[in-house]
Amino acid sequence: MEVIRASSGSSDSARSKTLSLPPEILERAGSSLCWISIVCAVTSVVIFILQNQLQPEMATMLAQPFQRLTTLGLVLTSLGFLALMRGGWVSKEMLLDLGTVFRVVVAFAIATFETGMPIEEDHPVRGISGVALWLVFTGFLLPNSPLKAGAAALGSVLAWPLAYWVNLEIHGFPAAPWNRLFIWVLPIVIMAVWSFVINQRAIKMEVSTHKAEELGSYQLDFMIGKGGMGEVWRARHKMLARDAAIKLIRPDMLAGLSGRQESVIRRRFELEARATASLRSPHTVALFDFGQTRDRAFYYVMELLDGVDLQTLVDRYGPLNQSRVVHVLVDVCESLEEAHRHGLVHRDIKPKNLLLCRLGLQYDYAKVLDFGLVKSLEPSAESLMTLDGTATGTPAYLSPEVAMGETKIDQRADLYSLGCVAYFLLTGEMVFNEPSSTAIAMAHVQKTPVPLRERTEMPISPNLEAIVMKLLEKDPKDRPRSAQELSRQLRAMPDVPRWTKEQAMGWWQTNLPETAVTLAAPEAGSESREAVGAQLKG
Repeated sequence: MEVIRASSGSSDSARSKTLSLPPEILERAGSSLCWISIVCAVTSVVIFILQNQLQPEMATMLAQPFQRLTTLGLVLTSLGFLALMRGGWVSKEMLLDLGTVFRVVVAFAIATFETGMPIEEDHPVRGISGVALWLVFTGFLLPNSPLKAGAAALGSVLAWPLAYWVNLEIHGFPAAPWNRLFIWVLPIVIMAVWSFVINQRAIKMEVSTHKAEELGSYQLDFMIGKGGMGEVWRARHKMLARDAAIKLIRPDMLAGLSGRQESVIRRRFELEARATASLRSPHTVALFDFGQTRDRAFYYVMELLDGVDLQTLVDRYGPLNQSRVVHVLVDVCESLEEAHRHGLVHRDIKPKNLLLCRLGLQYDYAKVLDFGLVKSLEPSAESLMTLDGTATGTPAYLSPEVAMGETKIDQRADLYSLGCVAYFLLTGEMVFNEPSSTAIAMAHVQKTPVPLRERTEMPISPNLEAIVMKLLEKDPKDRPRSAQELSRQLRAMPDVPRWTKEQAMGWWQTNLPETAVTLAAPEAGSESREAVGAQLKG
């Protein structure tokens, strides 16, 4: 399966035309720079040796310290770029910016060899400068934005007269007549113009080819969510009468990362897809497909849910009825129980990752989303952390053991986070309202939560309050042992009325009568999109 990307906003388009490149071109340019670096290093050494052996009259010139330093500098610069590319220490955008400088440096080195001997007045200029050939060569292999491509071309043109002047100053050569210098520089200027044209043409051809290659089973209609790890698009299958949601890594996010950081993000994304695909609970978002596009962007296809995340629900409509909260928690417990039995801890249970949706004739059907921070319970299994290896999750819903950075966590960390979610649904407030993320995380470790009845005027069953406060115990041993046990406790409460299908249907028909099909249109306002586009924003 492959996808077609919809057009971004006009501001992003304008920026791409002047400063940045599409991700698929950026990927190829980075690889090309690696090979060019190898070619430059090898060619510089070979030419230096052959010139000494086959043209003895050049040996004196090549023996000059300036020429030797220029050759050594060119080789070391080429190897340096190769090390940067292979080591993944800088982003692709930064690497290509350095590649622009590299083009000018190589042009200067070529010009240094060409002007290292006097230009005779009575000898006509034969052939053209190697700088001109270098400009055309790199114009094909290193496409760049118009502004940067123009800068590289101009810098390469100026490199020749600069090298000529440096050699005059060092060796004291007599100045060449202007017509000889003009004949040397003119082809460089012409090829600089053509290299700029070739650069623009190469970009257009690459984009056109890329779009043609991406014709596949799904057409991306428009974006319905955007978060720290990727984008979520509403998609349409071209053969089946089924809409879907496609999550993929944001290209602009990867463009600014180093190779190692990009590897972590891609690996985390892959882990999320595999973890989600291994689960079959109807309360876990269903995953249809997973793969990689031709420009190496990871994606996965999941069911398109018609609903609203719990954060948006409370923000817009206020705290929920306790019966409804119990209903939601029981649904979530079913998803978590299956994940925990598979040896997976979600680690990012929060209102944004819990979607309340309409599914066929069912209303208030809870779905658990975003397994991007999932961790295996197996000690030897691989898990993914943040880019700097610190604790992962959302501070307001972080369990004490995760906040402390403990490596041995189990399913009870998810139950603590679920307790924080229940607290928020019942009161409309977070468990701890501290001024910073660090303070919130430390409050989970040190502070005792305020009882629910002191944070809301809505009726709350003493049994329900006791269960929620039990979930918020600092020591995991004091919490319920499993999501299944928690579900049994919630369903066994005699003083909390059951949330009926009629109540759920009545709420939806009153508050969200339209479906995602009618709400999530490209021209829809931000409020409508928020109601149906909360799916997998993380």
